[in-house]
Amino acid sequence: MRTLWFLRVLANAVSAANAIGLAALIGWSAHCAAEPVEPGPVRVGDRWSYDVKDGATGDLKHSVAIVVIEVNDKEITTRHTLRGMNRYQTVVHNRQWGVIDNGVMQFQPSGFGIRSPLQVGKQWRSDANVKNLSSGATMRSSAVLKVLGQEQVTTTAGTFDTYRIEVNERQVDTRDQTKAYIVTHVIWYAPSVNRWVKSTYEGRSEGRVRDSSLHELTEYSREP
Repeated sequence: MRTLWFLRVLANAVSAANAIGLAALIGWSAHCAAEPVEPGPVRVGDRWSYDVKDGATGDLKHSVAIVVIEVNDKEITTRHTLRGMNRYQTVVHNRQWGVIDNGVMQFQPSGFGIRSPLQVGKQWRSDANVKNLSSGATMRSSAVLKVLGQEQVTTTAGTFDTYRIEVNERQVDTRDQTKAYIVTHVIWYAPSVNRWVKSTYEGRSEGRVRDSSLHELTEYSREP
């Protein structure tokens, strides 16, 4: 979810690395018994925990817990805490998990989110101006998202019916249009937990892989 942009930015802020590991990719599910069903609106107290692994080595980088601390008719506010560290970050999203403000970067309009209802073949664009709140540096983010299929995915948190969404994003420095960062995300979004249960991230510049990460849901709890 970052996500996938916002998870990457989280780690940049707290450990100068990436943030939003994954278990092995589960094969395409050609026989989904039913459309995934959402449990209802996101609530204050809902919690997701993820292991974040290095995409190249598979080594565990850290674990992050994400807890909803405020919800209104326009926004979802979450607190991201790295396990074992006294550090956290507050992230504001729209109701579709598009990032608005994570305390480090500000997105106008919000960064790409999940455009429900989902169905295989659905595609949409997401463009945003991004500002670094500390340095004032700006860039333009342009992304194309497409639902590639439905898959059943198993993580340590359980087995989930998911939509596999591919995100192809281009980030361009507004001061130097020749400088671009190419990002590929794959998100396995599970409506049953109102969020993704797996994601991969790869960032490239000058034709080289600069960063990659893998994420896996390890725990999920919902307020009654």
